[in-house]
Amino acid sequence: MPKALINGLGVHYQRHLVRGPDLVLVHGLAANLAFWYLRVLPLLSRDFSITVYDLRGHGQSEMPPSGYTTADMAADLHGLLDHLGVSRAHLVGHSYGGAVALHYTALHPDRVASLTLADARIRALQPTQRLRDWPNAEVWKRKLKELNASVSPDDPEMGYRFLEVLAEAKVQGKNWMSRFDGTFSPFGMSNKPSRTAERWLRLLRTTTARNDFCQTAGLTLEKIHRVHHPVLASFGESSHCLPSCWGLKRHLPDCKVVIVPRTGHFHPVVRPAFFGRKVRKFIREVGGSRVNS
Repeated sequence: MPKALINGLGVHYQRHLVRGPDLVLVHGLAANLAFWYLRVLPLLSRDFSITVYDLRGHGQSEMPPSGYTTADMAADLHGLLDHLGVSRAHLVGHSYGGAVALHYTALHPDRVASLTLADARIRALQPTQRLRDWPNAEVWKRKLKELNASVSPDDPEMGYRFLEVLAEAKVQGKNWMSRFDGTFSPFGMSNKPSRTAERWLRLLRTTTARNDFCQTAGLTLEKIHRVHHPVLASFGESSHCLPSCWGLKRHLPDCKVVIVPRTGHFHPVVRPAFFGRKVRKFIREVGGSRVNS
């Protein structure tokens, strides 16, 4: 399993090369490159040379004590692309990975061909994420009650807190098998131990990540306005990140919005065929060569 030494740490990555445009998939928090591997990557691999990798602190990449802002992770992405000799790529980012991809595009516009943001929460557009503001908030409250989780509906960072609650339940072996976001749970659907859940809790509790995730880190509205690339904003119809979706539409000059029906935040893996078709169609329309209909 290849690793590259990027900014002083080992970054785990995988490549699937064909004679097509470069496409880089960036996963979100509490996940790893496997987020894309089984469901999304097979749908895109015949048309693109694909790179997937583990964000720092995730998967098999190293976990430094600090450096988890979108700016830090954009610097990792830049180093990885340099290491691989990728001069220009289409970027697809889910959740926090979308914020990383957007930040990278603002900093290195010449290295990006197009940008797909899948349910990305952008802090400059959505400063808080309170449970009471979520679509289907009562459903999520019941799920938290099932786990005996003490969480305030006014917690401004409920997205991160929810992941922590789920990870704690997973590590403790609690039965929380009620279907999470349709057919996907970030830590697996069984009651078996999860290394991903354990690693997520270690990241939150032994590094500066919890604080770093909450920083704008320079991804301001002014910087977002500099992005003139074709952008696909793909969001689930019951997503808690929809304020970011409509903010992207307002502030980006070339932004196409797709609302994925009957799903929420994890729509790329809940409805992978739908997501894969939209990404391929979008890149074909913006000039991605060798992309079939």
